[in-house]
Amino acid sequence: MAELTEGVVVCNLDGQILLYNRSAHRLLDASTQTEHGAFVGLGRSIFAMLDRNTIAYAVEQVQNRHLRRSDNATPPVTNFMTTAANGRLLRARLASFSAPDGELRGYILTVQDISEGIERSQRRDTLLQTLTEKLRAAVGAIRAAIETVESYPEMSMAQRQRFQQVIHDEATALSAQIDDTLRMYASDLRAQWQLEEIAAADLIWAVQHHLRQHCAVTMTGQTADNSLWLKIDSYTLMQGIAQLVSSLQTEFGIAEVALALNAVERYAALDILWPAHGIPPARWREWSERAFITDDSDGMTTLREVADRHGGEVWFQMHASGEQAYFRLLLPRASGAGRTLTGSSTVHSRAAIPSRPEYYDFDLFHQPGQSAELDDRPLTTLVYTVFDTETTGLTPGLDEIISIGALRIVNNRLLRQEVFEQLINPQRPIPATATAIHGITDDMVHRQPVIESVLPRFHAFVEDTVLVGHNLAFDMRMLREKEQSTGVCFVNPILDTLLLSALLHPEEDQHSLEAIAQRLGVEAMGRHTALGDAIVTGEIFLRMIPLLQERGIHTLRQARDAAQQTYFARLEY
Repeated sequence: MAELTEGVVVCNLDGQILLYNRSAHRLLDASTQTEHGAFVGLGRSIFAMLDRNTIAYAVEQVQNRHLRRSDNATPPVTNFMTTAANGRLLRARLASFSAPDGELRGYILTVQDISEGIERSQRRDTLLQTLTEKLRAAVGAIRAAIETVESYPEMSMAQRQRFQQVIHDEATALSAQIDDTLRMYASDLRAQWQLEEIAAADLIWAVQHHLRQHCAVTMTGQTADNSLWLKIDSYTLMQGIAQLVSSLQTEFGIAEVALALNAVERYAALDILWPAHGIPPARWREWSERAFITDDSDGMTTLREVADRHGGEVWFQMHASGEQAYFRLLLPRASGAGRTLTGSSTVHSRAAIPSRPEYYDFDLFHQPGQSAELDDRPLTTLVYTVFDTETTGLTPGLDEIISIGALRIVNNRLLRQEVFEQLINPQRPIPATATAIHGITDDMVHRQPVIESVLPRFHAFVEDTVLVGHNLAFDMRMLREKEQSTGVCFVNPILDTLLLSALLHPEEDQHSLEAIAQRLGVEAMGRHTALGDAIVTGEIFLRMIPLLQERGIHTLRQARDAAQQTYFARLEY
């Protein structure tokens, strides 16, 4: 499911997300659209991204059909359209699933973005209506002029010429209108064409296989490598090439063609070559004007129109020697292959994040829903956000936050793919002593957002979770300093690994992040970056939970009360 272009989300009846794929994250995530945008993640609520009432109604429909269907009937599915929190218009399909005893357990959602298609359809409808009105007026004027000329054959030459001029002017204006429409709205007129991504090597193989019954096909020049991908209507293209070859055989007796496919900047050039056999160039050009392909509706479409619909180009050419002729067709290359997501608002230190992260957790079926009453919940059932900050210095009120890194713990797993990582412009120089520690320079933060736009997004990321960090008294003081300017107040419960370490190992003198990591067997990688420290802190915290349980500390309240008894809890910033 990770590779599907259709978004897939699995939820329990509380609306908690148990599974999602990359496409669902792309279609539903609203974290970058607004300051309080919804994040997609395990354990988060689908109702933050999609309307609760719409989904509840769809679930009720499916559930009712499920109760009425026979054992062998097709599982009930309902379809609906809805608007996501990020503004996308989505076509959704919802299917419920049940336990063996028939009890409803949750539902699967698949979503597709239809925003662009709807907008194109609306523009196309408006265009057709406008063209119809203008065509009716122009044709009416032309028809009236012709009927007048025919009805009065005795009219003077001057009058006849005036009517002829009306016909000429209306026809010229109509032709210009159609040309302008085709030029300005070409993409909307071809919106119904479905383009697919295909490897160039696969396209060549398909063409060779398809043409085998018509003629011999060879490869010439540079063959397509595995890195070249195209985005085309491959079926129509193959049918067109077959029709072209058939025409060559019928009119000129050509029994062999050659193919070449090479990358040309952002296009792929497909050459279809054949021997010219001394036939005059004029005849070849006359024939090339009549070359066509057929689409799956049996309509006749010229090779030029097919190229236009692909946003490409086509032309006929002969080699200077006159021994070989060819069509060159420029086709769009697929842009997604090998693409990496980048952005100026993030720090690219992803080496510690696995290349194939886990986007699912079916054990969440057994977890209780989010609640404000967290104190008596076992530590193993809570959702945590582990975070860290980097600053210009160590004096709250004078120094500024320049980086925040965070990731979540759900069902006792550190979700390394669900991260918040953001550089922040402090609007003041970063001291060299601070840069020497975390490596963040003035140039790195120059074009980054300010704290007033970052903290609302971070607040949305940590919503309904317990905050975990190392020496959180400092980080929380830095956040409190910004409450007045940002209007953001963090009221989440807090657990500090510094205090928990002092609780678990009171005999130890060292409770730095490095010292704790070494004691608990955690590899401290990526230190002194906000996200790197958050990852190390998260690994440490997960290893602390069973140690706390051995001491009889099982709930959030017990952990917080015990931590408050340590010496470090009395330190203030």
